[in-house]
Amino acid sequence: MKINKLFTLDAGKSHANDDYDLGDIPYVSSATSNNGVIQYVEPYSTDKVFDGGVICISGLGHATLQLDRFLPKGNGGDSATLLTPKNQMSIVQLIYYTATFNLLHTWRFSFGRKANKTRIENLQMLPFEKYNGQFTEEFDGFINSFSSKIKQYKNLVK
Repeated sequence: MKINKLFTLDAGKSHANDDYDLGDIPYVSSATSNNGVIQYVEPYSTDKVFDGGVICISGLGHATLQLDRFLPKGNGGDSATLLTPKNQMSIVQLIYYTATFNLLHTWRFSFGRKANKTRIENLQMLPFEKYNGQFTEEFDGFINSFSSKIKQYKNLVK
């Protein structure tokens, strides 16, 4: 199934990370560690800040799942491409599609061939429904517990 059948694609719109004052919104770039977050910033009013439940694909083709509000890299030719589900998806489904993108498509992109909406929209994804039986309620429980702990941690850090 093509990505554009499952997701609405959008591009990030932001400044370079060093243009920002420190703040509370995660700035997601091409980093593969820390879920792509390189710092926390105070966005400008002209930036596109996205709500959670979005898969963020860096210009280098690495997908991360962002569950809370974030600011994706959006300057120049290597802005992030955002995949927002057309229909409601569970966290398990979003994790599945994030991992599937990385396994199937990350190799396609590099500094010489950046990922963008045009290059991503027609790529094929394995439908979640085909593999749904391999996921269990136990995994759902783990994800819910993990999400709760992350939220508790964020409240302690503020």
